[in-house]
Amino acid sequence: MTEVLNDAITNYEQKQFWETVNEQIERTQREDPQAWADYLAERELVLGPRPRARQVAPEWEGLIVFPEERQ
Repeated sequence: MTEVLNDAITNYEQKQFWETVNEQIERTQREDPQAWADYLAERELVLGPRPRARQVAPEWEGLIVFPEERQ
């Protein structure tokens, strides 16, 4: 029983974390589009061009919404 509760709490915390991250990303895009553009440009310099297709690990499915998917 304790393991089931611990798993449920962990899943809830992960979901809350990613919801907060998504809200912060949306706020930055909305309130400071120049900072968001700067971030994307710097990210591309560090990581290289974005891949054409995105794959998300099954356990993250539905928890992450990529910025380009919101537009």
